[in-house]
Amino acid sequence: MLQYLLNTTAIWLLSLVLFDLFLRKESYHNYNRFYLLFTFLLGALLPLFHWQYQYVTTITQSALQHPVQQVITAKENIITATIPLSPAFNWAQLFMVVYVTGFIVTLCILLLDLVKLVKYYHGHKSKEDNWLVIETGREHAPFSFLNALFVHSKLQYDTNEWNMIIIHEKRHYKLLHAADLLLMQLSRIIFWFHPLVYVYNARLLLVHEYQADKTTAQPQVYGKFLVEQAILQSAPALSHSFNRAPIKNRIVMLTHRSSEIAKSKLLVFIPLVVVCILCFSQNSFSNKPKKEGNKCTYRGNTIEFLAPQKPDSYLYTDEKTGETSRKPISWPTPPIKVNGDKIYDPYNDKNIQPPVLRSSCKNLAVYIMQNAKKEMETLNDGKYFFIISDVVINAKGMVVYFDDQGIFQVGVEIDKQPKSKQIIDNKINDLMNDAPLFEPAKVNNAPASFLINSVTCFSYGYDNGWDFTVKDHKIIWDVTSGTIHPKD
Repeated sequence: MLQYLLNTTAIWLLSLVLFDLFLRKESYHNYNRFYLLFTFLLGALLPLFHWQYQYVTTITQSALQHPVQQVITAKENIITATIPLSPAFNWAQLFMVVYVTGFIVTLCILLLDLVKLVKYYHGHKSKEDNWLVIETGREHAPFSFLNALFVHSKLQYDTNEWNMIIIHEKRHYKLLHAADLLLMQLSRIIFWFHPLVYVYNARLLLVHEYQADKTTAQPQVYGKFLVEQAILQSAPALSHSFNRAPIKNRIVMLTHRSSEIAKSKLLVFIPLVVVCILCFSQNSFSNKPKKEGNKCTYRGNTIEFLAPQKPDSYLYTDEKTGETSRKPISWPTPPIKVNGDKIYDPYNDKNIQPPVLRSSCKNLAVYIMQNAKKEMETLNDGKYFFIISDVVINAKGMVVYFDDQGIFQVGVEIDKQPKSKQIIDNKINDLMNDAPLFEPAKVNNAPASFLINSVTCFSYGYDNGWDFTVKDHKIIWDVTSGTIHPKD
């Protein structure tokens, strides 16, 4: 979720900066409306979209089965995740309570506006050119909601002023501005905490007024009328108010015409979209750790690994021919430093207090199983397991590196299901990138970086049956204890 919010914020901020620099003062109002709506939706949806430049690897279970066994046996114990030594404060739960509270408060504010709007309907009603005109008897500027026009009284306007109001509000209705209002009101409820949503809302409402103001044939008279209406009370948030501020900008825009050269500014949209897709979507360039030599730079952190050791070998028996041969195996080199600081290993450093996951999940394995359940249920019937090795948690409690080895099927080549495997591997990778925070590990009561050698859905050995089962596209496992119980 944190990565999503960062990407969303980056897209919205970049889009608004470019809008204010190049487009805000231009008279291409239809384009500006499209730009604001598109970039707002781009920021909300693009970070959820996952694409890859290429399908990097395919893992064949039969070829890797014996090496995996060797690795597991050599490590003696696979750490499913850190075992808490003492209860940790549940920050995730606190954030959820705060979010839900803000959501409810914002929703209540919108409902109060809706109640206020309903009260205006109690005034005197009349029909005029397929419009419902409601004279409320209250002091407020003219405003419209769908095809209903609300005014204090028709008698307070002369014929010319009344025609300006009618034409203006009809323009709002014809351009479906109400749909934009509904989108922004819903967004303000969902993203109530995000300041850029309110900036988008203000920019879009002003563009709406620019579009409606363009219908006037008497700019000077119309501008004077706007000034007179500016002192009146504005309308509910769900409607379009005739005196929408800032009035000065609207009066200036009445006579402003952008030059032909200014049309080149419209092209800013193209590089913006390209940059957003490459930098702020979930893609293979930005979302996976890439190791080069004995160092890796990932998400702003430099990870240093142990120097490579001499290659080993293992005895391999061909299942078809029965022939036995030795095959080389390169043992993984664990990470030993992050940003120059030592990474403590629970096997070699006995006097370290392990980190504690700040989540309702028991450990990282349960966190992945819970959040990737939908994707894993696309698999065919069978037994499966996944392995994520060398998980580095820095002194701030953040997961800053991991080696996602992917999902495997027991005794079957999972590459016969390449689409499901790719989706699940991507999902696991995304979840690790967005993993909950930990209470940092401690050495002599000082925060320290920590290495979880392996996160997997089984505990002590490949042959002990600690895998999870998919049957009829349903996962069979015990979410309460965090262990896997095949029940076939």
